Amino acid sequence: MEENKLGLPKDFFKQFKSKEQFQEFFQEMFKQGVNEMLQGELDEHLGYEKHSPEGHGSGNSRNGFSSKKVKSETLGDVVLSIPRDRNASFEPKLIPKHQRMSEQIEQSIIGMYSRGMSTRDIEDQIREMYGVEISESTVSTVTSRVVEMIKEWQSR
Repeated sequence: MEENKLGLPKDFFKQFKSKEQFQEFFQEMFKQGVNEMLQGELDEHLGYEKHSPEGHGSGNSRNGFSSKKVKSETLGDVVLSIPRDRNASFEPKLIPKHQRMSEQIEQSIIGMYSRGMSTRDIEDQIREMYGVEISESTVSTVTSRVVEMIKEWQSR
């Protein structure tokens, strides 16, 4: 089966019969990607992945999610599940507490998906665009979660 530059089957886009269907699909992909990136940030903050034995007796653990509606210039309102920790010390950098998503964040996430950027490039881009300092290991954790989600989606 022939594929395009994104690694999608040649006739992939024919499944969408309207602009609205494509927009709904893209909004859901974007939402899943951001949620996975937030989970990656929490993994980095806690120092272990979900269900990992290292988390037992660590003093802090996952504590569910809170919903947050963010406004996106391109995709409209998107409801995200922001992960929480028991000690309430997790401060997401991608979508900081008490802030809404900007078009810049949306564009950088889309850019990360499409370009296969290195962790150093992503770290630099986030620092330049948002003034947020994140470590290379945080970027690596976040992007590895997103890459896994994309591979699962492509193999459907």
